[in-house]
Amino acid sequence: MKRSLLFAGLIALLVGCQAEDIPAIRLSDAALTFKGAENSPVVIKVYTSAPEPWEATAEASWVSITDVTSTSFAICVKDNESEEARVADVCIRAGKAENRVSVRQMGKDHTFARYRSYPNCEAVVMSPSGKYVGMYDYDWDENDNTVQYAIIIDVATDKKTVLGPYPRELYTFISVCCISDEGDLIIATENKGNYRFTLNEEIMEIVPPAGFTKRPEISQVAVDGTMVGWSGKGGVSYPFKWVNGEAIELPKPELNYRNGPIGDVQARGISADGRIIYGTTWDNFDFGMIYWDENGDVHYVGEDVRYCRTVDRPKGDGTSVKYNLCDGLWCTSTNTCVSPNGKYIAGTFRRESMDEQGGIGEVNCPAFFNTETQKTVLFEELFDGCGVSATSDGLGFATDSSLGPTGGYVVDIEQGIVLGNTLDWIYANYGIRLQAGYILYMPDTKDRFLGAMMMTDGPALMGVNWYVGPER
Repeated sequence: MKRSLLFAGLIALLVGCQAEDIPAIRLSDAALTFKGAENSPVVIKVYTSAPEPWEATAEASWVSITDVTSTSFAICVKDNESEEARVADVCIRAGKAENRVSVRQMGKDHTFARYRSYPNCEAVVMSPSGKYVGMYDYDWDENDNTVQYAIIIDVATDKKTVLGPYPRELYTFISVCCISDEGDLIIATENKGNYRFTLNEEIMEIVPPAGFTKRPEISQVAVDGTMVGWSGKGGVSYPFKWVNGEAIELPKPELNYRNGPIGDVQARGISADGRIIYGTTWDNFDFGMIYWDENGDVHYVGEDVRYCRTVDRPKGDGTSVKYNLCDGLWCTSTNTCVSPNGKYIAGTFRRESMDEQGGIGEVNCPAFFNTETQKTVLFEELFDGCGVSATSDGLGFATDSSLGPTGGYVVDIEQGIVLGNTLDWIYANYGIRLQAGYILYMPDTKDRFLGAMMMTDGPALMGVNWYVGPER
């Protein structure tokens, strides 16, 4: 045993000596992004174990090195007269050691987007055209009573309107539902249903439709103010849209996800232009995805890939029961799955199988349905991912997991190709480097968007929304 330990220590010592003999250069930054014009120098700190002095060399004429000290240097760039972005490297060498800084400069008319996050508020919603975002927060008054605030922010100007305080006993906020392009923020309360909070500090309750007893749940709103959601009676949910304040019941499919009797159905989202509404059947874990077309007729999303078949499912006692295995699209409570023009609906395709003992297995992947061609594009290479949103011109956004996603992907729906992971795509197109997250919604302007990420809060893992807005 002693010989083994001595030998191991000798090897570790030799390895350690060899590692020390290999010079290395570490830098304070690996990549920089500059505006098209009027940039200030950026200082890079250099840490090196090489015995030789280091030297920084710019590999493009529009990049220069200034203010060199023994431990740092500055990178400057000339104004970019082109509308196209450009990229170059700065190489730092010291003997055999080498490292690089990637320098990216945007075009002359490019404006940098602004990243905003409010972790204390957790959930954030964006209006159909991206004009406003809304959220709520809470605090304590002088008597240590909990008070809450509705918050509405103009995305372009960062102007924040704080409404309240509202005593928790009066309105117990539990989630933000949606926000209109007029700045009307709808918040779900635990004790009093859904309420609309306006910029001029009006508060309006969303009342049940005639003949219904359950307080309505509002999920999304279109540019013209049409809202969608659901209400209930007799313990069953019914889908609705509200046009100019009038509640209009939407038809249900004849059968549920497994071709059985239909039960709960909830409208989840509406396209910004108001053409297409989508929703879910709600039967245990069968969140079958449905949509209502421009004529108001209801269909299952992705009928071209939907496949149900009846099997004999073992019960474990030597008998069996008839059971419908179904492949098809599903989603849960996400209210951003339809593109602003209603052309694309993002969802998750689930393919089911049954083993010899009757256990049901499933494989999920992102899917995007074209409401005009009635065709579905599957991205099976993104195993266990979910489609969460799409743009009007056919970009699709997906998460990397159907449970607790940490990142995502961007896809070209019509070409059926994966363009890359979300973070690289955001950096390449907006110059913002994020550590985690995925895109939830992007209006047609594309100069702003809503995202989400998972964050740790002590031992707990929580989802936090963030957004990107245009430069002021």
